[in-house]
Amino acid sequence: MARTQPIHNVGSLEKFPSSKCDYTTRRKHNLMYHAMIHHGPTNFQCAHCDYVTKWKSALKAHMNVRHGSTQFKCEQCDHVTKWKSSLKTHMNILHGSTKLKCELCDYVTKWKSSLKGHINLHHDSSQFKCTSCDYVTKNKCNFKSHMNVHHGLTQFKCTACDYATKNKYRLKRHMNIRHGSIQLKCTDCDYVTKNKYYLKKHMNIRHGSIQLKWTDCDYVTKYKCNLKSHMNVRHSSTQFKCTDCDYMTKNKYYLKTHMNVHYGSTQFKCEQCDYVTKWKICLRAHMNGRHGSTQFKCANCAYVTNNRRYLIKHMKKNHG
Repeated sequence: MARTQPIHNVGSLEKFPSSKCDYTTRRKHNLMYHAMIHHGPTNFQCAHCDYVTKWKSALKAHMNVRHGSTQFKCEQCDHVTKWKSSLKTHMNILHGSTKLKCELCDYVTKWKSSLKGHINLHHDSSQFKCTSCDYVTKNKCNFKSHMNVHHGLTQFKCTACDYATKNKYRLKRHMNIRHGSIQLKCTDCDYVTKNKYYLKKHMNIRHGSIQLKWTDCDYVTKYKCNLKSHMNVRHSSTQFKCTDCDYMTKNKYYLKTHMNVHYGSTQFKCEQCDYVTKWKICLRAHMNGRHGSTQFKCANCAYVTNNRRYLIKHMKKNHG
């Protein structure tokens, strides 16, 4: 059964014409934007002067600034403003009319946030007490830090002082900076270090305390990666064979390099000239560029090319 395809009748879409010009659109908001830009909305005129604007808020601001009848006067000086917020700021800064006093001490401030901070810091009854020791603080962050450092579940403590941390690397850094006198000495030479890892590395390199041996030959190394490489190259059971000759290797990369020698038998030759390449894509590019059967002719002159891009460039340069 054939599926019925919906029919879109563009002509049936509703149109919104402008009442002041020939502009027509199918989108209502486009008509509103057109009317605002080209015909302007209802103009708002100032009753006291020739000021005219399309925005009600702009007229209101103009009235307040130029003809504002409402004024806010300072009772302690001649300062006058049309803005209530400006008067409040003036009073707070110059006359300190609004002062906030602490009920527990003589602290006075003009700012509510400052008073709140003062009370929390000096008079807050909410205290954070440690249940494991006598530590008390009014600061939640300090209390949390205290619990982590002194009563944390996982602790790394310094054996030379009371320093403790949850971070192993911070303890290590602390030991190196504060107690650097603790040194690790090599038993076979005069090498000295504060780092256990460096001592171990020194022992492996200089004194060969750890050696890795291969059981099937006399190969010995201090490095695991070298032993692994030796096993893959010399003793691996996996063999990579060349399909064109008797060449054989245990290394896949070596086989790939060897196969390049036989690539001469697989070549892509141009049938119209002496051009030869190992890559099919290069031959295709050569054919299109030098011997392409498809030609692009200029409609305005005798120019002919195998490359469409060159024709476009020619048209722009010579025929505009």
